[in-house]
Order: sequence, then C-alpha cells, then structure tokens
Amino acid sequence: MGVGALHSARAILETKGTHSIILFWEPLAEIYELPSFQAEIRELITKGNEIGLTLIFFTGTNPDFSKLGNDLLAASNAEKQTNVKWTLYETPNYERLFPELVKTCRNHFVSQFRSQTINETTIGHFRKVWTHNYLKNKTKLESRKEKVHWFQSFSANLANVLFLGASPSLESDLETIQTNREEWTIFASDSSLGFLLAKGLIPDYIVSFDSGRGTSYHFLMDLPKDIPIITWLGGASDLFELPNPKILVNTGHPLDQIVEHIFQTETNQNWPHYQNSSLNLLGMVLSITENIKNRNFWLSGVSFIAEQGKSHCKGTGYERYYLPQIHRKQSLESLTKRLYSGVRKGKNQIVWEALNSEKEKHKIQFISELTPFNKIIKTKGNGTLNSFQGFPPNISDLAKWANQDQSGIIHSKTLNTWLRFSPG
Repeated sequence: MGVGALHSARAILETKGTHSIILFWEPLAEIYELPSFQAEIRELITKGNEIGLTLIFFTGTNPDFSKLGNDLLAASNAEKQTNVKWTLYETPNYERLFPELVKTCRNHFVSQFRSQTINETTIGHFRKVWTHNYLKNKTKLESRKEKVHWFQSFSANLANVLFLGASPSLESDLETIQTNREEWTIFASDSSLGFLLAKGLIPDYIVSFDSGRGTSYHFLMDLPKDIPIITWLGGASDLFELPNPKILVNTGHPLDQIVEHIFQTETNQNWPHYQNSSLNLLGMVLSITENIKNRNFWLSGVSFIAEQGKSHCKGTGYERYYLPQIHRKQSLESLTKRLYSGVRKGKNQIVWEALNSEKEKHKIQFISELTPFNKIIKTKGNGTLNSFQGFPPNISDLAKWANQDQSGIIHSKTLNTWLRFSPG
C-alpha cells in the first residue's frame, strides 16, 4: 500500500522476487489522477508482462476488495484461495498517514489470503524491542569509538559449513564433531555455547540475533574473547558489552536500510542485505554462507522438537534461568517443556518442512545421518570473511527517522531521550 512516485514499482521490475503477481494500492487522488502517473503505470505493466510479472494497480480510498480478491485468484490460476500466498507491505509513511485504510485492507482483503502469518506475528511482537536495541547499541558503539565488522560475505570453494543448534541431539553428535573438527567452519547458535565450551569445543563463529533479554543467559560463562559474534544492531544489548569482535549483518530492517544507504553514498561501501524468511539462526547461516561455492552444509542440534525427555542440550541459558526454580517436586524438564513439545507445530513445523524440502538443493546433511559409506568430504580450506571495518555512520536523525518510518514503534519519551543524548 502506497505507490507515491512509483519508486517501489520500478525497483520490483529490476529485482524480481518470488512473487509473480504484485498489487499496488494508491489511495491519494492527487497522485493517481496525474497524467504522468497513469502513463508510467501503463509502461510498467507492459514491462512487467515482458518478464512474466503481473502488476495490478488499484486506487481510491474505497476499492472493491471482493472483486480484487477474485481478480487475483483468476490471475494466479489458483484452484483454492488457500493456495495463494499473499503478503501485505505497507509503505511506512502511508502506514503512519492512513492507519484506518491499512486496517481495512487487512480485514476485508488480505485476511482471505492468510494475512496473519507467523512472520507478521513475530514482527508485530518484537519490532519495538528491535528498534530500541538498535538505537541503544548504535549509541554504545559511537560513544566508545568501537570498530566493528560490517558483513559482506563468506567466500571459499568446497568448504564444509557446520551449524550447531541446541537440541539434545547435539550431545549424541559430539564425538563425531570433535573427531572431524578441522574439516568444518563451525557456526554455533548462542544457545549451544554452554554445552560446547564445557566440552572444549570452540566454534569459529557465534550466531546471535534474538533481541530479547533472555539471550544474556546464554552468555553467562567464561567465553573466549577471540570468538567473533555474528549479530545485528538490533540484537541483545548485552552482546555489545562483550569484548568479542562483532560482525554486523544487514537484515533489511528499516534502520539497516538507512545505514546501508549512508554507507553506499558517503563511503562507497557495499553492505548487502541478507534475507532470512525463516526468522531463525539456521536460516541466517544458510543465507550468509550462500556465496561459498560447492558448499556442504552440515547440521547438528536441530530438530525443533523435544528429544530424550528434554527440550535442549545441557548447559543452555534456559537451564541457567530455570535452575533457581527447581526443587524436589519440580524438575527442569517440567519447566522447559513449553519450549518444545514432543510434536512439531506452528512455526517449528513450517521451518522443519522447509528445511527438508531444501536439503538436496543446498547440500544439507545431518551429522546423525553419517554412515561408513557417507563420509565427510575433505575440504580445501575454511571460508574467508569478507567485510569492512568501521564505526556506525554518524546519523544524528536516526531516532527521528525511526519514529517517522515505523509509526508507533518508539514511545515519545524514548524518542526524546535518544534525540537529546545521542552523540551522532
């Protein structure tokens, strides 16, 4: 929703994504009634047809949503409405200016196409935390003049990448991992750290993107100071108090987009955006290592289900959090059973199905599936980190932009605090 000067429509034609049909809604008459606007729409529709992309433009503040829904189904050749995967993107400025129209669109049209996806629910729940942490972490880095790595890519040829989650199966795979340690570049989830370090297994990188305060519990141990932490500026604030090197990934958050633009225009530095539709650590590691040629991707500690009577391996932050509540009538397992059950459901089931469908395409293998006839390939070397070092861009208006582009995301008192004390 919100077409404006048609910048978004032109961008979609340049970088066609996974959607094959795009609907643009422009409610402002002073925009859509312009002859130049209408002429360019016709040109864009023609260009879209040439690359197999259907563009549909509708206007006004009271469109016929039922008719639009039927038109979309007809254009997609879908037999059932539930087969259509529909996503609503509101231009941030329009979301702020026309909240009632956005609500109307969701209620009368998008709801027919499974609008309240897991991703939307997650984003709605966490976006205030993300923005708060982003501004806080950026201020910390600026005040301390602390350099960080701005991640660009990993490059290598025929490299073995191993991602370690924190499911109980990690304990079963430990001996195999230790035996073949030198064959892998290991990316460890923050939740697996307690178990790995206790067993003397030092990962090459720690991956931590959760912005919640609970993330701090995963780092309450004697952490080697030289292990880089791959995270983002909206990550948990306590990570930015650690002496470990920080590698910041561009997640595509609106504030990341602003920083990316500043880097490109002021210093000519490329800070590419890495998509992670699964919104979990495994999906992010798959994404940031995609430039490794002939990559072999291995997994351990990934199941999204309770195993061996427990939700996670030993030594996680969940264990540290719940230990004070344990007594002779209440076990650790009874407290953590809400984290994962014996059946995958909701987001966990969706992610698991997506993982299995992509196994062959991305050469994904579980260590537990190793057999004498399925050995680990000897590699030519580990992946090389490509990044540039520097401070966050000096943007004095970042908090103001955050409030403008993400309406309602920052409380007015918080906004005033950042504007008064930000050294940017």
